[in-house]
Amino acid sequence: MEVERLTVRYDGRPALEDVSFKLSGGERLAIVGPNGAGKSTLLRAIAGVLPPASGEVRIRGEDPCGHICIAYLPQRTEIDWRFPVTAFDVVLMGRVGRLGLLRRPGAHDRALAREALEAVGLSHLAGRQIGELSGGQQQRMFIARALAQEAELVLLDEPLAGLDAPSQEAILGLLDLLQKRGVTLLLSLHDLDVAAKHFPLVLLLNRRVAAFGPPQEAFTPGKLVQAFGGRLKALPEGRGVVVTDPCRTQEERDAEAG
Repeated sequence: MEVERLTVRYDGRPALEDVSFKLSGGERLAIVGPNGAGKSTLLRAIAGVLPPASGEVRIRGEDPCGHICIAYLPQRTEIDWRFPVTAFDVVLMGRVGRLGLLRRPGAHDRALAREALEAVGLSHLAGRQIGELSGGQQQRMFIARALAQEAELVLLDEPLAGLDAPSQEAILGLLDLLQKRGVTLLLSLHDLDVAAKHFPLVLLLNRRVAAFGPPQEAFTPGKLVQAFGGRLKALPEGRGVVVTDPCRTQEERDAEAG
């Protein structure tokens, strides 16, 4: 996958500017940055959902639009969880790209959907309406859909948001499963610690690329301040960075820095 000088605009204003990076098959990348940094925009552009103002995205040398091997998992807040479909229905939808809209899923497709649900530990909830699932179960359902789709590139927008620690660990474990199958993974995250611990590559983003590479090279105080601006403050003598929250007292900030 190659992103070259990508610029995306909303109402004439740039949401992404001149973004470039490359990934090989099977690599795993965390996209990290503050709210409004363009993380969701970047994933949508890679998925072919948003057209670039300039630059390009290439998946195996081709335009991403209509590429059946891309699975895009949006933020949970973008889903209508009241829609009357079951977990099995959603996972089976992963087969639509390979079947086309006019063909009905066959026995093979249903078997793949059942296998995918089993792989993520949701077989017992296959018939459950999607709104009745917990947040972690909903994310596992979408990962099962990507498995059923036989996706080669999976894009996940804030998959850990709102989940407790055990649910986050379960999702990260399933990402290991995807990577073992040779899937290329891109996730947007807010948590620097999770990105540094679980991802060999990170993209530090705030409309432009502040850093791209291993966490130990990308998460330097200077680059973090460049990406997060006033929300991060560099400490003296290489002691790292802290989040600066204007709603907290100076005493609380000093306690954290100490």
